[in-house]
Amino acid sequence: MENSIPVLPEELVTEILSRLPVKSLLKFMCVSKSWLALISSPEFVKTHLSLNANNNEYTRHKVMMFERTAYTFRDCSVSCLFNNSSIRANNLDYPRQVPCCFYMVGSVNGLICLVSQLKEFFLWNPSIRKYKKLSNSKTKTNLVYSVYGFGYDEFHDDYKVVVIFIIRRDDFSLQIEVKEYSLKSDSWRTVDNCPSITPLQQSGMFVNGKLHWVSIIDLKRNIISFDLAYGKWGEMELPCYWNGGRGEVLSLGSDRLVFCDCDEIYMLDVWLMKEYGVKESWMKMFTIKIPQDQLVYRNLGQICLHMASGSEILVVFGSSFMIYNTKGDPLRSSKIINSNNWDEARIYIESLVWPFSTVGTEDATKRGLKSSGCETTK
Repeated sequence: MENSIPVLPEELVTEILSRLPVKSLLKFMCVSKSWLALISSPEFVKTHLSLNANNNEYTRHKVMMFERTAYTFRDCSVSCLFNNSSIRANNLDYPRQVPCCFYMVGSVNGLICLVSQLKEFFLWNPSIRKYKKLSNSKTKTNLVYSVYGFGYDEFHDDYKVVVIFIIRRDDFSLQIEVKEYSLKSDSWRTVDNCPSITPLQQSGMFVNGKLHWVSIIDLKRNIISFDLAYGKWGEMELPCYWNGGRGEVLSLGSDRLVFCDCDEIYMLDVWLMKEYGVKESWMKMFTIKIPQDQLVYRNLGQICLHMASGSEILVVFGSSFMIYNTKGDPLRSSKIINSNNWDEARIYIESLVWPFSTVGTEDATKRGLKSSGCETTK
């Protein structure tokens, strides 16, 4: 009897493929139509994303850096930053149609949200090199300024962009208008019942299904939140021992809210809300001194945090990477040897999430493979 190649059970094939990096999976989509259907299915994409997000070695977590003057994107592994004193960043293929003057709103499940000075919005997944320009949000005239947020509505399985417009009326009083974009419906809607606020943070932080901005509410500085699933506004108090400096909300992962405050002598206080929504659970984690060469990054929106194994925290001060313990003691630093002058940094996860509606995703995948010259077999 001739030897035959054993056929692995489908469950085992799925288990193996779901643990591979995106770069490999994009190649394996060309192997056969069955593998294409499997890897591009919503169930596989979610399983792969969950495994990447919970990878304790953080090999699928990346720091994306953007140099505005050179219009260059690079990224490097978070794991490498924790374990090496110097590393080389990788160049990223970016959507050339995106204007060079833009701001990174946020990163969720591998999707990066960008907004240009003309208020044009883009969703981009650098791992699969796909992007989408969102439909026009119809920016109002007499716009004073606007703030943004990007997050994932798990209840409706939808990615959403929120824009808060501060508009000057003819009588010079200020008016607030809020728009929300849904990727699933590819449309904008007006959000009602926004409290009378003055947002002080340009990019809302996505934690526990809600976007958060530090704002002035009734002449008091607090945190305003917006629930993406239910469209409801909320309010949280800042730490009771806050010293009154300029502060912003950040995050540690997707479920831990952090408040950072920088005082006049460049000391950064980091507070963690141990129980979400409970004011009394604010705990001061540590105070650290911003490196002298990074004092320009007192703009707290430029600072990223990432915790590893509950004992070490990566703090990205603009172009400086520092690792601290949970008491705020500096342990070591890491350096990018081929880039040290970037303007923005964001942490994102490698994923197969497409920046399009989930409806017709498989057909879009097939068209994308065909345009790239990839032919599948039976």
